[in-house]
Amino acid sequence: MSEEYVLEVSHLKQYFPIRKNRIVKAVDDVSFHIGKGEIFGLVGETGCGKSTVARTAMGMYHPSGGEVYLEGIRISDKKEYRRNKKRIQKKMQIIFQDSAAALDPRMTVEALIAEPMVLSKMYPDKKELKKEVLSLMEQVGLDTGYCDKYPAELSGGQRQRTAIARAIGIRPDLIVADEPVASLDVSIQAQIVNLFMELQKKQGFSFLFIAHDLSLVQFISDRIGVMRKGKLVEMAETEELFNNPCHPYTRCLLESMPVPDPVYERKKTVTEYCESDYEESDMLEEISAGHMVRKTIKK
Repeated sequence: MSEEYVLEVSHLKQYFPIRKNRIVKAVDDVSFHIGKGEIFGLVGETGCGKSTVARTAMGMYHPSGGEVYLEGIRISDKKEYRRNKKRIQKKMQIIFQDSAAALDPRMTVEALIAEPMVLSKMYPDKKELKKEVLSLMEQVGLDTGYCDKYPAELSGGQRQRTAIARAIGIRPDLIVADEPVASLDVSIQAQIVNLFMELQKKQGFSFLFIAHDLSLVQFISDRIGVMRKGKLVEMAETEELFNNPCHPYTRCLLESMPVPDPVYERKKTVTEYCESDYEESDMLEEISAGHMVRKTIKK
């Protein structure tokens, strides 16, 4: 485990047995790292294993194979995770896609934001705690008048802002955002993404950002990993990936991105990626500095 990295995932596997003779390989030999203060984007189609990677990295699932390190702590080891549980929970927070399901409907906004700080015993004095909660609400653009409101009384954007305030309150080193804007209106999506970037610059936390929307990931990420069927097929710095996509699946994804030009959209053609047409290598290979790709040969 390198000291340069906040999170390091090495040969991660997550298999789910669904019948006696059938196993779903949700994540199959995935490796990546996230540096200090870095935003790493993870993209891919529905069911490719992005969320499973996030939940396994958070310790919500025990991996079937491989290792996960958080600042030198091997959190994929059950004994080590239990021994360092409080420290891990303080260093790493997750923001879920469905904020309505993630927030306790019986708690007020103030109680929800304060809960992680109370459990971490950061502010023993109630006045200081209240002051910090109000400060966090202002930081995420949530009116302080919503303190006594319940999640059911909030809009989708307001609930997600509450979830963000709750996550950043204990000053984590890593935030995992699992499709945090997928259920929001387009106008609210832009506000939330800008908020993420602003907070990340202020606090300097590392960020694992998972999304379907390639334009959002391009806008927010320093590096991007592309997943398909539980495997990483390509990984590179954002500019390099968009300018020089090497895997045919990555090229198909980029070609499918909508462009705000009706003339161009009518004329453009999107190449279909048919897996049976290619022979694919088992390992990611470095084709240039930091640009990793699973090499393919057309049959």
